[in-house]
Amino acid sequence: MHPMMLELLPWVRQGYCCSQLLLLLMLRIMDQESAPVVRAAQGLCHGIGQSDGPCGLLTGGACALSLAAGKGAEGEEAHPLFVPLLHDYAAWFEERTAPYGGQRCGQVAAGLGAASDGLPDPAACGNLLAECWEKIVELVETYDVDLSGKA
Repeated sequence: MHPMMLELLPWVRQGYCCSQLLLLLMLRIMDQESAPVVRAAQGLCHGIGQSDGPCGLLTGGACALSLAAGKGAEGEEAHPLFVPLLHDYAAWFEERTAPYGGQRCGQVAAGLGAASDGLPDPAACGNLLAECWEKIVELVETYDVDLSGKA
């Protein structure tokens, strides 16, 4: 298990899913709290409402980057390289999950060792979640995203 999972364990025990965890982490480094943002991310859990849509680590990661770099209010502008920033994350995720046969939640979960009920195993997904977070932090630094004053 990735050491970061020890840090996330309290949130996991509270029932937050992967997409919510990525947003909770982004909010924390932005020194913000936003229950509505975290609540909205629940819709991305388990491939968008257990529909076997895209993995929540992909969609939640895109939301976390958008929280930091996207437009959120009148008079506010997105980061000038917002689209390439998101593209870089999506391209990295596609390459990282290619061995699993795709980016759908079920494909990624199966590639990581899905639980017997077909839902993602939090322990198996934890290492990929940590890798996703590391990539998000790397992209924030590479693109010089200002983490102050939004959310």
